[in-house]
Amino acid sequence: MNTRLLLILAGGGAALWSYRNWRKSVQFAMVLLLVEGALRKWIFPGSQDLVYFAKDVLLLGTYAGFLRDRARLRLRPPALPALYGTLALSILLGLFQVFNPRLPNLLVGVFGFKAYFFYVPLLFVLPAAFPTDAALARFLRRYALLAVPVGLLAVAQFFSPPTSILNTYARSSNEMGYIATFGSSEHVRVTATFSFITGYTSYLLATSILLLGLLGSSRWRFRGNLLLFLALGMTLLGMLMTGSRGPVLMLLALVPAYWWLGVLRERGGGAAFGRLVLGLSLVGVFLAYAGGDALGAFYGRALSVADVPGRVASPLVAPFHLLPHAGLLGFGIGATHQTAVALTPGVIPYSWLQGVIIEAESGRVMLELGPVGFLLVYFLRICLAAVAFRQVLTLRTRFHRAVATTCLLWFLASIPGGVIFDVTSDVYFWFFAGLLLLAMRLDREAVRAAAQAAARPQPGRDSGRVTDDPSPTPVGAVGAWQGRAP
Repeated sequence: MNTRLLLILAGGGAALWSYRNWRKSVQFAMVLLLVEGALRKWIFPGSQDLVYFAKDVLLLGTYAGFLRDRARLRLRPPALPALYGTLALSILLGLFQVFNPRLPNLLVGVFGFKAYFFYVPLLFVLPAAFPTDAALARFLRRYALLAVPVGLLAVAQFFSPPTSILNTYARSSNEMGYIATFGSSEHVRVTATFSFITGYTSYLLATSILLLGLLGSSRWRFRGNLLLFLALGMTLLGMLMTGSRGPVLMLLALVPAYWWLGVLRERGGGAAFGRLVLGLSLVGVFLAYAGGDALGAFYGRALSVADVPGRVASPLVAPFHLLPHAGLLGFGIGATHQTAVALTPGVIPYSWLQGVIIEAESGRVMLELGPVGFLLVYFLRICLAAVAFRQVLTLRTRFHRAVATTCLLWFLASIPGGVIFDVTSDVYFWFFAGLLLLAMRLDREAVRAAAQAAARPQPGRDSGRVTDDPSPTPVGAVGAWQGRAP
């Protein structure tokens, strides 16, 4: 029995398991997102296409299992009519665009629709996947700590030659074996467990934002959080070793929002800010001591290129430049996606775009969907950021506000960033969207439980007296967040 058949059978079994265990399956799918590239590069190089869809098979079973139990769960989603309405209109337009006559074939449209909307159900699955604060906090902490082994692999790649087995990309056998380097040095631009540099940089940005949320929830205390500080150091070191300036610039741009919303606004914000400065100083010492070569290589590459202003401005100006080419309906959903070439054998790559090629995602969305679709896609991102910002200001518990702050930072990064055409960012975008709704649900339940406890008659107290803690914090969540048993 060959490897591909075994993988197909294993995929069928995984789909059945995820259908029956859809809550655990969400967590496994997020971990598989991290190791999928390693499986494609080193374990199953002859079946990379099948491994690429492994997380999608898990999630498909997850969605089916959630739909089976949805009536029994009796979850009431928050009232967000603008968000749901925009999402529904976007999906309808996406279905219409599958049949756009300017597409080379129907299959390109189908895969394009998948790229835009396959992970949207995470918005509704996540709020039901974690029953308590403690369960959510444990998963987030353990997931963030995976940055340590992933970062160690990246370090090994950085100090290995380009010809090393560690430094390879996931690609077909007929593609050239080129490995990106820094140019100014022999060091490679690392990918860790991911297939390519883009996926790893998306993971690094998402993980750094998650770690800021974790540390902010614990007020940047060192006790019980040393592994989180190590994970933050490894994540920042990984950013330098990729040679990509985008995640570094974006993280720096997000720091003021985090400083205000995640630190200063909270009770004891002054002391937390002092510990934040000390903690980041220690991380800086770690980077200077352990990552001197990475700092030098990154600095050398940053000085050797002069296209930073153009790259920063491109997401803003590209849609306006491409509007005349796109017309009213665009070239069809998936027309610029990287899988379109594989789905059109014998056709000159992207010839259906009539010579119009663009790198920025905003421009590619304009080319594919036209102005109406472009406005819907980006209004949806802005809408999610607005919802997250409102929840940061209104949620009652520190734990849930920290989760909402994490989601807000990711949504802000996603407005100019790539989401649709990078599967890693795509998964994280809808994962954080579902995480935001989950935080809203858990906060509502925590406040309700606190009100019921305060209203319950207690010996020696006035049975009619009701108290309201303005910032109740679930004890179990704090324990799990800091690595202690609740």
